[in-house]
Amino acid sequence: MEPILLVDDESAVLTGQRNLLTLNGFSEIREARTLDEARAILAKEEIALVILDLSLDGEAGQELLEEIATRYPTTASIVVTGTADIATAVECMRSGAWDFLVKGTDSNRLPSSVRNTLDLRRARYENRLLREAFTRGKPSHPEAFEGFLTRDPMVLRTFVYLEALAPLTDPILITGETGVGKELIARGIHRASGRTGEFLAINLGGLDDHVFSDTVFGHRKGAYTGADSFRDGLITAAAEGTLFLDEIGEMPPESQARLLRLLDSGEFFRLGSDRPEYSKARIVCATNRDLESEVQAGRFRRDLYFRIATHQVRIPPLRERPGDIPLIMERLMANHAERIGRTPLRITDAVVRTVGSLPLEGNVRELQQIVLRALFNQRWDESNDGFYESESPEADTYDTEEFVEGCIESGEYGTDEPVVFGDDLPTPDDAVRRLLEEADRRYPGSRAAAAAAIGLSPQAFANRWKRMVDEESRES
Repeated sequence: MEPILLVDDESAVLTGQRNLLTLNGFSEIREARTLDEARAILAKEEIALVILDLSLDGEAGQELLEEIATRYPTTASIVVTGTADIATAVECMRSGAWDFLVKGTDSNRLPSSVRNTLDLRRARYENRLLREAFTRGKPSHPEAFEGFLTRDPMVLRTFVYLEALAPLTDPILITGETGVGKELIARGIHRASGRTGEFLAINLGGLDDHVFSDTVFGHRKGAYTGADSFRDGLITAAAEGTLFLDEIGEMPPESQARLLRLLDSGEFFRLGSDRPEYSKARIVCATNRDLESEVQAGRFRRDLYFRIATHQVRIPPLRERPGDIPLIMERLMANHAERIGRTPLRITDAVVRTVGSLPLEGNVRELQQIVLRALFNQRWDESNDGFYESESPEADTYDTEEFVEGCIESGEYGTDEPVVFGDDLPTPDDAVRRLLEEADRRYPGSRAAAAAAIGLSPQAFANRWKRMVDEESRES
């Protein structure tokens, strides 16, 4: 949030400035006609930018300019005056003004100046936060990242960096191999930001442009066949919160263009609408791909890459932080032993050494499978190959997503209450279709929430939905 305060004693000028800024995407506008009104607003609210007329009715606007510079050092100021006087401009800049404009000149100059001034203010604020952060060796609020188990010094320094970035509005790009915990890091950023809105996540893998646009931006009633009601997208549901875009490297070209527009101006269009809307959500992205190589190959837009990589962090794989392996194994052992009703096994130094010698290309997900197989077998096999073998067929099929999907199809997931059917039993495909439609009906503004409600990942939900739509299209 970057509120802008307009200070002018002419109502027509205030109205013109407000309309011009609103048309250019600046929505948080405050107005004052006297110095006292301006002082009251500054005392009550943190204002990002003051646009000040020097010649108010019987008052000298330069007084307020000097007060802003001394009492509100994080508030920027732009002077707008009717006199093109170089001496006045120089004096205003010495008193703390960040820019000096003359009334009646090019109307595009004001929004451009506002945008540049706010960008400079953010850069200064960010630099101050980072300087303060790197004087500390650990984050001030480590509880924000408590879901990510680590004692690795480099990862802890990454937490410090992310904690400093969290209050800002710029996008953040998280890179790392599959299974390293990129979504846990994104959730930590959201918690550290203090944002009041929700954290919502969507996996972009396998989504075509239509599904992406519908899920993220929503649609108007009648936007396409089957759009029987208005739908908020995730970007609206995540207002004042964080939208996490996982596997961003798999976005189709059309979706990349839509996302770039959103990041550049905060502007988006619902499907079927020609009226722009503005987002207040923070965007955090993640990928396990080398986006620079994707850019060179022409599969990812260069301008979008530079936009999302304003701040970029890499989460190292487990083989680069072996000290975290026993921590993670202990938690996985405790969680899964209780969940599947098996006796926990002791994680010895020998087991940790053997696991640490494995490539662990799947990182935490692969570690989870190793722990699960040991639990099903009720013993460790400390030969390298043994960690990938099981005496129990049940263990070999116990993949998290497959387990959840299998439970959904058998009606066993999420409740002890019996499933009630009518006289005519549905086919398995029809039962799954009804379940997807009911989840979508209950959570019309969030496909991620609908997926979570029935135990699917957003990607699995989207894939099933797409298959369902494709089948219905073929049948019709």
